[in-house]
Amino acid sequence: MLKILDRHVLREFVLYLLLGLSAFVGIYLIVDLFEKIDTFVDYHAETGAIVTYYLLSLPVIVLQVLPIAMLLGAVLAFGQMRKFNEISAMQSCGLSPLRITAPVLILGLLVSAASFAVSEGFLPGAYRQREETLEVTIKKKRPAEAIGSTDVYHMGRSGRVYVAKRFDAVRAELTDLSIEQLRSADGYARLWKRSDALRARWRPEGFLELEQGRLRVFSGETETMASFRRYGDSRFIEQPDEFIHVRSDPFLMSRRQLQDYIHRIGEGGARVSKHLVNYHLRAAFPVANFIMVLLGTCLSLRIMRGTVALGFGISLSLGFAYYGFLRVGQALGYSEVLSPLLAAWLGNIVFGILGGILFWRSNR
Repeated sequence: MLKILDRHVLREFVLYLLLGLSAFVGIYLIVDLFEKIDTFVDYHAETGAIVTYYLLSLPVIVLQVLPIAMLLGAVLAFGQMRKFNEISAMQSCGLSPLRITAPVLILGLLVSAASFAVSEGFLPGAYRQREETLEVTIKKKRPAEAIGSTDVYHMGRSGRVYVAKRFDAVRAELTDLSIEQLRSADGYARLWKRSDALRARWRPEGFLELEQGRLRVFSGETETMASFRRYGDSRFIEQPDEFIHVRSDPFLMSRRQLQDYIHRIGEGGARVSKHLVNYHLRAAFPVANFIMVLLGTCLSLRIMRGTVALGFGISLSLGFAYYGFLRVGQALGYSEVLSPLLAAWLGNIVFGILGGILFWRSNR
């Protein structure tokens, strides 16, 4: 059972958290609506379709702005309690800053865990449904599951790269297909084998069979070529449903999806540092919710005393600073200046140290 004091502190925090979250989400939606209003008008989009699109966008938006909202909630909640001498009254009763802020810090940990779970389990599916709503429902395009796709590029397993003019989803057929087999050599991805075919179909056994083409094998400066009418390779285990997908922003992929993708391109010798940064970032970003709560409580208890407008301004400034460190870390990781793990956690490390120092000083 929560004590009355804990319930009071949590109530104040949650109130300002929801206030900040509503404001940030509203601003995001308004800006995005103005960006897409021409598309909605040009395609005569129905109101229901637009509402569905933005409802599916909410998980993405909420998770992106949640750390700033957590910071704002902590700054305003404890700032107002300090302004009205509630913090002084609690401390006069023998409560330490750690005890006063404990409910909010615990909630910050729970929100971080929930944010990670949602981003892994729900976010990729919601993102795909949002893109399908935009392309199929609003723009009136036929779904890829019904007609397939053109200009196909797919990274398969074991360093295989599939490039085709068209994929027919109904007939499960690839047209004008090239399969490039890459192999790592001296730290670079080099072409080892290439299969070109007029078309390719999946056999009942589950692997791809090529028709009317030629196979080329490269070894140093030499090339060996053989023509074929039919050529099947049991190692071509990629399945038709893998060629039907919405290309997601790596930031919106789950860690499992990224890990599989990294493994595939790594087998071909391609550089994976960029994707490893995004992989570690998937775990690092949710932790920012706790770090922002820690930083916000310390600022309110020890340093800041002012109005709601001041708290709002400080929260925005620190939030943009955090996202700045996030992008700097990404850039340094992409360019391999920092290791992917350190690059992904750079913002959390800097702000975590700052919050830890302030929290230690507050409890002295």
